[in-house]
Amino acid sequence: MARPLLQVSGLTRTFGTRPVVGPLDIALAQGERVALVGPNGCGKTTVLRCVAGTLLPTTGQVQVGGHTAGSLATKHLVGASLSQERSFYLRLSGHRNLLFFASLRHSLRRAAARQVRLIEDELEITEIAKNRMDRCSTGMLQQMSFARALLGDPQLLLLDEPTRSLDTDAVARLWDAIDRRPYVAVLMATHRQDDIPHCDDQIDLRA
Repeated sequence: MARPLLQVSGLTRTFGTRPVVGPLDIALAQGERVALVGPNGCGKTTVLRCVAGTLLPTTGQVQVGGHTAGSLATKHLVGASLSQERSFYLRLSGHRNLLFFASLRHSLRRAAARQVRLIEDELEITEIAKNRMDRCSTGMLQQMSFARALLGDPQLLLLDEPTRSLDTDAVARLWDAIDRRPYVAVLMATHRQDDIPHCDDQIDLRA
């Protein structure tokens, strides 16, 4: 039996004395999509941050591709759009931002520029990407964040409320982009019921 792409085992996370998550187990295969659901404060973003490696679990283990989450070996396996960690250079255009982040994933500058052009065309964000990031609306920033998550052709996408501020057309483009990448696993946090049919399963963190 093939090893899961994402293996979360006994994950818990507390802040001070307050338990936020867990214990939680998730096994996500290549191409599988799972939605994390539940009210604000139930730990959806915390789980995503632990999988991304930007937050350490209090107990338990998180592995991506057999490697500890956040390790150098997982760097090119994961693409993330997390609501609290967009970390764009706000005085640069969206296009310049994407070029910079693409250069971290590609050894050749030409390859990085080519992928940025392709993703901008695919998501229809070429005009958005001309704007400085500090002049973008919330919905525009979300689209740029999703575009950045796709750079480098990751095997696992971590998406935090990716459709929350998008119009109907932008939501459709997002899911179309994921559908064109059937090999990519997706772990997403969402409040929107219309996201659920796009996923294979859901985990209610209130349970």
